[in-house]
Amino acid sequence: ICAIFHAWKQFYKLFPGMENSADQRETFFTQDQNLEIADVGRFKDGFAIQKFKNIDVNGNPGSDTVGDFVDIDFPVFRLSDAYLMYAEATVRGAAAGDLNIAEGYINQLRERAYGDTSGNITASDIDLDFILDERARELHWETHRRQDLIRFGKFTTGKVWAWKGNVQSGTTTAPFRDLLPIPAQEVNLNPNLIQNPGY
Repeated sequence: ICAIFHAWKQFYKLFPGMENSADQRETFFTQDQNLEIADVGRFKDGFAIQKFKNIDVNGNPGSDTVGDFVDIDFPVFRLSDAYLMYAEATVRGAAAGDLNIAEGYINQLRERAYGDTSGNITASDIDLDFILDERARELHWETHRRQDLIRFGKFTTGKVWAWKGNVQSGTTTAPFRDLLPIPAQEVNLNPNLIQNPGY
C-alpha cells in the first residue's frame, strides 16, 4: 500500500494542483486518517484503500451479511493490464509496437477514470516512468506492484516508501530481496532445493 501511495504522490509532483484531481482511481479513504505512518499497526496511520466493496453489480450485499468475509471476484487479468502491457512493450522496443496505439489505449483508461478527456496524454508523455506510475494508479490493490517494481529495477534500490526495510522513513534494501525465500519447510522436505541467496 505504501508503494502505491508513493506512486500517487509522485503523480501529484508531475501535475501540480491535482491533489483533488478528477481521476476516479484515487480510491483512498482519508477521513480522519494521518498521511504519514508512524505505527504500521494503527489503522488511522496512513490512507486505507477502498477499491473493492462486498456488493454485487446491483448494489446487493455479499453472502456474509456480517461483513467479515468478501465474496467478490478478484480481477486477475484485465483489459487495462493488457493495454498497459502493450504500452510497456512498445517503449521497451517491441518491433510491432506503435506509440500512437499505446496512447489510444492509455487514454481509454484515463477517459474512464476522469469521465472525460481532461486527463488524456500524448505519445510523447509515454516512457517507462510514466507507465510504472500509471500501472500503480490503474492496478492498485491487484497484487501487481511488487513484480512491477522488480521488472522496472526499482524494488530494492529505486524506490523508498514508509516502512520499507522496517524503517519508518523507508530505506533501500539488498538486491537479493527481489526474490522471496523458499519456505524452510519446503527446503527441509526436498534436498534438491537450494535456498535463494541471502536467506
